[in-house]
Amino acid sequence: MNMIRIAAAAFFAGAVALTGALPAEAATARVTGTTQVRSGPGTSYRSVGQVRRGDRVNVTRCSSSRRWCHIQPRHSRNGWVNSRFLDRVSGSHRGRPGSVCFHGAHGYVCLGR
Repeated sequence: MNMIRIAAAAFFAGAVALTGALPAEAATARVTGTTQVRSGPGTSYRSVGQVRRGDRVNVTRCSSSRRWCHIQPRHSRNGWVNSRFLDRVSGSHRGRPGSVCFHGAHGYVCLGR
Protein backbone atom coordinates (compact mmCIF):
# COMPACT_ATOMS: atom_id res chain seq x y z
CA MET A 1 0.00 0.00 0.00
CA ASN A 2 2.81 2.43 0.85
CA MET A 3 4.46 1.72 -2.52
CA ILE A 4 1.26 2.77 -4.28
CA ARG A 5 1.15 6.04 -2.32
CA ILE A 6 4.82 6.73 -3.05
CA ALA A 7 4.33 5.99 -6.74
CA ALA A 8 1.23 8.22 -6.89
CA ALA A 9 3.07 11.06 -5.13
CA ALA A 10 6.03 10.75 -7.48
CA PHE A 11 3.74 10.74 -10.52
CA PHE A 12 1.88 13.84 -9.30
CA ALA A 13 5.12 15.69 -8.49
CA GLY A 14 6.46 14.89 -11.98
CA ALA A 15 3.25 16.04 -13.65
CA VAL A 16 3.29 19.31 -11.74
CA ALA A 17 6.95 19.89 -12.58
CA LEU A 18 6.27 19.35 -16.29
CA THR A 19 3.09 21.40 -16.55
CA GLY A 20 3.54 24.07 -13.90
CA ALA A 21 0.03 23.20 -12.75
CA LEU A 22 0.29 24.43 -9.20
CA PRO A 23 -2.29 27.13 -8.46
CA ALA A 24 -0.87 30.61 -8.86
CA GLU A 25 -1.15 33.13 -6.10
CA ALA A 26 -3.45 35.95 -7.07
CA ALA A 27 -4.09 39.54 -6.05
CA THR A 28 -7.63 40.87 -5.76
CA ALA A 29 -8.67 43.80 -7.95
CA ARG A 30 -11.91 45.65 -8.63
CA VAL A 31 -13.36 46.00 -12.15
CA THR A 32 -14.03 49.68 -12.94
CA GLY A 33 -16.18 49.20 -16.04
CA THR A 34 -17.94 46.40 -17.89
CA THR A 35 -15.52 44.78 -20.34
CA GLN A 36 -14.89 41.59 -22.29
CA VAL A 37 -12.74 38.77 -20.92
CA ARG A 38 -10.54 37.52 -23.77
CA SER A 39 -8.68 34.29 -24.48
CA GLY A 40 -5.37 36.16 -24.79
CA PRO A 41 -3.76 39.53 -24.05
CA GLY A 42 -5.24 41.71 -26.81
CA THR A 43 -8.38 42.64 -28.70
CA SER A 44 -7.49 40.22 -31.50
CA TYR A 45 -8.25 37.30 -29.16
CA ARG A 46 -11.82 36.00 -28.96
CA SER A 47 -14.14 37.00 -26.14
CA VAL A 48 -14.76 34.22 -23.60
CA GLY A 49 -16.94 36.16 -21.17
CA GLN A 50 -17.59 39.49 -19.54
CA VAL A 51 -16.94 41.16 -16.19
CA ARG A 52 -19.00 44.04 -14.85
CA ARG A 53 -18.22 47.24 -13.01
CA GLY A 54 -17.77 46.48 -9.30
CA ASP A 55 -16.85 42.80 -9.75
CA ARG A 56 -13.89 41.58 -7.73
CA VAL A 57 -11.45 39.40 -9.63
CA ASN A 58 -8.19 37.60 -8.89
CA VAL A 59 -5.28 38.90 -10.99
CA THR A 60 -2.78 36.08 -11.54
CA ARG A 61 -0.32 37.82 -13.86
CA CYS A 62 0.05 40.65 -16.35
CA SER A 63 1.68 40.95 -19.76
CA SER A 64 5.17 42.45 -19.97
CA SER A 65 3.60 45.72 -21.19
CA ARG A 66 1.42 45.75 -18.03
CA ARG A 67 -1.56 46.63 -20.29
CA TRP A 68 -3.30 43.21 -20.13
CA CYS A 69 -3.86 41.07 -17.06
CA HIS A 70 -4.98 37.48 -16.67
CA ILE A 71 -7.92 37.28 -14.26
CA GLN A 72 -10.00 34.68 -12.47
CA PRO A 73 -13.51 36.12 -12.10
CA ARG A 74 -16.13 34.49 -9.91
CA HIS A 75 -18.93 34.53 -12.50
CA SER A 76 -17.12 34.17 -15.83
CA ARG A 77 -14.35 32.16 -17.47
CA ASN A 78 -10.73 32.92 -16.72
CA GLY A 79 -9.05 35.12 -19.30
CA TRP A 80 -7.44 38.45 -20.07
CA VAL A 81 -8.74 42.00 -19.65
CA ASN A 82 -7.30 45.38 -20.50
CA SER A 83 -5.72 46.58 -17.27
CA ARG A 84 -7.33 50.04 -17.54
CA PHE A 85 -10.53 48.33 -16.31
CA LEU A 86 -8.84 47.21 -13.07
CA ASP A 87 -8.08 49.05 -9.84
CA ARG A 88 -6.99 48.39 -6.30
CA VAL A 89 -9.59 47.08 -3.87
CA SER A 90 -10.00 49.50 -0.99
CA GLY A 91 -7.72 48.44 1.84
CA SER A 92 -5.66 46.02 -0.26
CA HIS A 93 -1.94 45.66 0.25
CA ARG A 94 0.27 47.83 -1.88
CA GLY A 95 3.23 46.55 -3.87
CA ARG A 96 5.84 44.32 -2.27
CA PRO A 97 8.02 41.49 -3.58
CA GLY A 98 5.85 39.18 -5.68
CA SER A 99 3.26 41.88 -6.41
CA VAL A 100 1.21 42.03 -9.60
CA CYS A 101 1.70 45.46 -11.23
CA PHE A 102 -0.15 47.06 -14.14
CA HIS A 103 -1.39 50.32 -15.66
CA GLY A 104 -4.81 50.54 -14.03
CA ALA A 105 -7.84 52.79 -14.19
CA HIS A 106 -6.20 55.39 -11.93
CA GLY A 107 -2.52 55.10 -12.82
CA TYR A 108 0.14 52.50 -12.13
CA VAL A 109 -1.01 49.92 -9.55
CA CYS A 110 0.86 47.20 -7.68
CA LEU A 111 -1.22 44.68 -5.77
CA GLY A 112 0.30 42.54 -3.02
CA ARG A 113 -0.33 38.80 -3.06
